[in-house]
Amino acid sequence: MISPSSEYTLLSDLQSLLTEHSDKYEIEIGDDAAVRKGGNADQVILTTDLCVENVHFKLEWMSMREVGYKSMVTNLSDCASMGASPESALVQLVFPKNDPDLNEHIRELYRGFNEACTKWKFPIVGGDLSAGDHWVIGITLVGNVPFQSRTLKRKGAHTGDKLWVSGMPGRSAAGLAILSNWKRDSAEARKFKDCVDAHIRPVPRIELGMELRENCKIHAMMDLSDGLAKDARTMAFENNCGIILDIDTSHIPSYMLESAKELQTAPLDWIIQGGEEYELLFAASPAFQAASLPPLIGATCICIGEFTDNQTGLWLKQQQELWEIKSGGWNHV
Repeated sequence: MISPSSEYTLLSDLQSLLTEHSDKYEIEIGDDAAVRKGGNADQVILTTDLCVENVHFKLEWMSMREVGYKSMVTNLSDCASMGASPESALVQLVFPKNDPDLNEHIRELYRGFNEACTKWKFPIVGGDLSAGDHWVIGITLVGNVPFQSRTLKRKGAHTGDKLWVSGMPGRSAAGLAILSNWKRDSAEARKFKDCVDAHIRPVPRIELGMELRENCKIHAMMDLSDGLAKDARTMAFENNCGIILDIDTSHIPSYMLESAKELQTAPLDWIIQGGEEYELLFAASPAFQAASLPPLIGATCICIGEFTDNQTGLWLKQQQELWEIKSGGWNHV
C-alpha cells in the first residue's frame, strides 16, 4: 500500500532508527499518543504537540489568551482519541526576545492555558522557558485510562464498519478562510462567528472519548486534526483496507453554506481538505447507534462512510460514482 502522507513516511523512517524499546509501553511512536502499561494501575497516556507562530496561529487575529487555550486543547484532543482523561501538563515556551510587552503576553498565554485546565480539571506541573525569534509553544500532556478499561487505537477497524465523526468537519477551515479574507473585527467575521469560533476555540471531545472506550461496538479511533483527506486515509492505511466517504450534505450547518457562498468556495472542499477540527474519527460496528450515547454527546456524531476490502485508500461517493482522494489535508513535512 502507498503511504498515506510524507509525514507518515518520515515518522516510520525515524521509528526504524530508534533501537531502544521498553516493554513497559503498549504503544510507543505511531499513534495519537504513547500508552504506558499500567500493571495493576491506571494506564498512562503521553502526548505532545507544538504550536508555532504563523504556522499554527497568527496574532493578527488571535489574542495571546486564545493562543494559550487553543494550544492546550489540541493536546486534549489527542488524549480524547485514546479514550483518556487529562491528568497533568508540561509547557515548553519559546518567546520572541524583542517583544516590548513580553511579560504581559506570557501572562495572557498562561491565562489561556488555565482556562482549559480549569474546564477539564488538570494542572500544569512544570515546563521550561527560552528566548527565540518567535513564539513556539510545546505542551506535553499526561492522561490516564482506568485499569479495567481499554485505550482506543487507530488500528482495529473491521471491513463493514462505519466511519463516524464527532461534529461536522470543515467548520474550522471555513473559520480560517473567513479570517484570511476579512479581519477579525469585520462584519463578516461577526456574522459567521460559529465558523470563527470553531477555528479559534475548538472543543476537545474528552467526554465522548471516555464514553466510546467503554462501548464494545467501537473498534478504532483517532484525532481528526489534519483534515479527512489525510486522517481518514491514514486510518484506512493502518487497517489495511479502504474507506468510502458518503457524506450527507444535509448535516452541513446553514452558516457554513452561507459563508462558502460568499467566499465562492465549495463547502465539500472544506469538509474533505480542511484541518484543525480536533474532532474524533472512529470506526464502529454497523450495529452502533449514536442514540445509545448520552443525548448531548451522541447528538454531535455523524456517520460519514464505511470501511471496505474492495479497494484500498480513501474514496468519495458522489451520485453513485467513486472518486479516489489521493492526497490533501494538512501535511507537516
